[in-house]
Amino acid sequence: MYSNYDFENRLKNIMWTICGDYDQNLESFEEFSNKSKNISIYYAAKLGARRKYIDWNMIKGYINHKLKNGVEKDTIIPIVEICADIMVEENLINERPGIYDIRKIGLEEIFQNYFEVNAKTFIEKIKYALVLEQMGKYGNVDSRVRNILKEMKVCKDSKDTLELLKNIEILYNTYFDQDLSDIEFVYEQETVDENRKADIENLDENFSSFMYEELYEDEDISNEIDKISSSLLIQSIGDFKNNRDLKLEDNTVISIDDDSLKKIYERIEYYYGKSLISKEELKHIQNKICKNVHRGCRVHFTDGVLRSDCDNLFQIKYVTKQKEKNMSVFRENIKIYRRNISRLKDILTKTLMAEKEISRVYSYSGSLDANKLWRIGRSNNTKVFTRSEDNEKGGYVVDILLDASGSQSSRQGKVATQGYIISEALTRCGIPNRVMSFCSFLDNTIIRRYRDYDSLISENNNIFEYYASGNNRDGLAIKAVSEGLLNRNEENKILIILSDGRPNDINIKKNNNIRASYKGRAAVMDTAFEVRNCRKNGILVLGVFTGKEEDINAEKLIYGKDFVYTRNIERFSDIVGSYLKKIIMN
Repeated sequence: MYSNYDFENRLKNIMWTICGDYDQNLESFEEFSNKSKNISIYYAAKLGARRKYIDWNMIKGYINHKLKNGVEKDTIIPIVEICADIMVEENLINERPGIYDIRKIGLEEIFQNYFEVNAKTFIEKIKYALVLEQMGKYGNVDSRVRNILKEMKVCKDSKDTLELLKNIEILYNTYFDQDLSDIEFVYEQETVDENRKADIENLDENFSSFMYEELYEDEDISNEIDKISSSLLIQSIGDFKNNRDLKLEDNTVISIDDDSLKKIYERIEYYYGKSLISKEELKHIQNKICKNVHRGCRVHFTDGVLRSDCDNLFQIKYVTKQKEKNMSVFRENIKIYRRNISRLKDILTKTLMAEKEISRVYSYSGSLDANKLWRIGRSNNTKVFTRSEDNEKGGYVVDILLDASGSQSSRQGKVATQGYIISEALTRCGIPNRVMSFCSFLDNTIIRRYRDYDSLISENNNIFEYYASGNNRDGLAIKAVSEGLLNRNEENKILIILSDGRPNDINIKKNNNIRASYKGRAAVMDTAFEVRNCRKNGILVLGVFTGKEEDINAEKLIYGKDFVYTRNIERFSDIVGSYLKKIIMN
């Protein structure tokens, strides 16, 4: 978009002007110029500042020295990258204040192009928090990340590369030269500041010895340093929407022979409960939905091991125990959750009643209103009749689908509670609703039903049987569930999906053929496609995000604007209620 000759020359001039050295070469900026003009300008300015303020040969010598002394490469290089970035940013913005706004806009434009944010490891979380601050935002990060990032910001006052490395050395020795999980972050800031001054003054005289060592060439290290000296920090924390490089080798592949696979199919009911439907009906459904990326997959509909014939005593005991744990989570805040249910019920009841009201409007025909006869010959508005206008939009039916994959294992009680709140409120309003969960076991997508449309309200307690295991093939689960919803007679069909925005399934190798991978962008885009397909067929889809904040961009890509996310459980019913109200009224 912006890669014309004039713009390229402008970027070179920005880099050369800031750097002050016209012999320096500008790296390719094509990756950014196709996405954002602002980020291209910021990138050029950053390259110039890095060459002006950082001695990269000294950085390389320091890292080589640390590696020879047993320091982990994956720890020291990111620390140097973050601290150097902080120093360069401070100097650049002090020298060119206008870069601040250009950086903010450019980073936001790049961030919007990510479908997934990588903030799982401790270092990734620090990078993510720093990039958010550079955009003028503050994420929900734990105290360890905040405290170490605060210490890293001391590097902004470094006068030169040597002072920067001294600060990095103190930081590494204090926080990273041990298992991070054992660090206690209980200290007074004044003490830290005083200790830092003493540390700098008393830093081992041998610290600078790395500068006198022979700078041996390690090609891998040189490439790493070249990479951090010529890239932006934001590049390492996300995956672009248009990144179509899906690596099969990154996905788990399980090789199974036909005999073993047949035995597994026969044991599905043993592990998950007896099938709800006949083999003929199941075959019909699978032939209809298990196509394209889901070719070769199977689905299994069940009420679970506690409410169907099952002699797997271990599984029965496990699910019973998990149900009690989920109910304990509910009981811990039972007053809050009951208020949520009541508020959501009130919102839905008032909305439905308003939609059923019969309005009387003036028209050119109907019942004569004698009080309006004066309008004839005296007003342009000659409507002297009234007629009744029915706002009834037909009945409503709701499906609630819970992601029950292993990635939800730390949130089982929360997910079960949220599903229960929605279903209980709907049931009290007299709205037919069905609650199910999904996960995958090998190439089987397991659909567990907790209550059906005409179930008694007491059966809502079955939702607490929810437990997380296996993987998740979201697109296939949505496809399977929507088939049943479309067969309902109600005019207004709503599908509420509680998920973490991370569809992911393993690959099965049968007869030397590997099934198409279902992970990353491919899985997200397939799920988004099925959501759009539901909407195309008249199903109103609402996503309720139950995952980690760094995965929220994938959720946005799947559900668009129609998804709910809140960290405050007390506001859960209000937010869900407002979305359902909007859906009903529109």
